[in-house]
Amino acid sequence: MITNRTILVTIMHSNNETGVIQPIEDIAEICHKHGVLCHTDASQSVGKVPIDVRELGVDFLTIAGHKLYAPKGIGALYTRNGIAIEPLVHGAGHELGRRAGTENVIFDVALGKACEVAKKGLQNHTIKVLADYFYAGLQDIFGNRIKLNGDWERRLPNTLNISFIGYEGSKLLVLLGEDFAASTGSACHSGVVTISPILKAMNVPYEIARGAVRFSLGKYTTKEELDIVLKRLKDIHLKSIENSDEII
Repeated sequence: MITNRTILVTIMHSNNETGVIQPIEDIAEICHKHGVLCHTDASQSVGKVPIDVRELGVDFLTIAGHKLYAPKGIGALYTRNGIAIEPLVHGAGHELGRRAGTENVIFDVALGKACEVAKKGLQNHTIKVLADYFYAGLQDIFGNRIKLNGDWERRLPNTLNISFIGYEGSKLLVLLGEDFAASTGSACHSGVVTISPILKAMNVPYEIARGAVRFSLGKYTTKEELDIVLKRLKDIHLKSIENSDEII
């Protein structure tokens, strides 16, 4: 897809719906062979998996603070030495001349501290253990009526994109209750379910994609909370079987 007009390629480090980690090192190498700069949005990944800009070989990398428990409204852009970019806001020399305006020092410090804390926690595999436990619980309840969307190995430890076959993801969330927060990659308009463009690009069949739900675990998620969700899902599934009725 690179042409003589291409100046920049930008790819997520990990997909925000499936958690699948992209081959950024290979992409950056291809870009540089063609004299093109490479950017990756690592917002989903930083704080969950090790990130090293030198190993990735990228020219730019972005971070969103709230994804690793810093305050909302702070982020960071890594720029490789030797690259000059147009200022976002002209008029002053703040942030190395890239963005005029008074710097938010408190949030800057908060982001730095959040990164320090996250780095220490990278060796803690509790979230992955809980995610694996949750997925095993779903398999016990639904059997072959669930499908993991995306790669099992090359993904973020906290993200599970699960299709509930025979169900519609958004209606399933409603039945789970308002005290439960997850997201679907589909939307219903005038009785027609529009599936996630991500799952569509992955060639996930419509009947499977329509039942997709993304579960994201955090460092405060507990096994007890997951057990509550599993219990609710089991009750919903058993009721569906008893009524011989699919949620559509």
